[in-house]
Amino acid sequence: MRATGIVRRIDELGRVVIPKEIRRTMKIREGEELEVFTGEDDSLILKKYSAVREFSSFAGEYASSVYLSTGYTALVFDMDTLVAASGDIRAYKIGNPVSFKLEKILNDRKPVLLSGRELISLCGEDLSEIGGMAIAPIINAGDIMGAFVIVSSKELGEMALKFAAIGANFLSTQL
Repeated sequence: MRATGIVRRIDELGRVVIPKEIRRTMKIREGEELEVFTGEDDSLILKKYSAVREFSSFAGEYASSVYLSTGYTALVFDMDTLVAASGDIRAYKIGNPVSFKLEKILNDRKPVLLSGRELISLCGEDLSEIGGMAIAPIINAGDIMGAFVIVSSKELGEMALKFAAIGANFLSTQL
């Protein structure tokens, strides 16, 4: 645990304000859920909660099914990191942070098909061996929870975009 030197009072309703600098640094957005833990030394610990991360083993099994059925690499992201992957995943490591460009695409709330010069780094990978990607946001109760992504060494078509959208929709029903 790192000390920040910031001290806050609890108001009459039991609320405490998390400073803007900390929210920005930790990418804590308005309305985002935090999990509360207590430590043995009377400490209170807040941790970002990710429903997608809670279902990462299930998401991994689903990604594996997509890979076995289609041959496409399947990736599942929450809003912060890569949580599950199956297929040709040499370039992808679970826990890698989501790129700013992927965040921007997710905020548009629409599935997208990318190829050629449109390709973006999802979480810091080299794009030289990627021909196409289909990205679909996982949306639950109106909130963007993450993304289901299909990646291939070849250019992808509308069918791959449908696979990504089906994956995102299916995972959103499990949250």
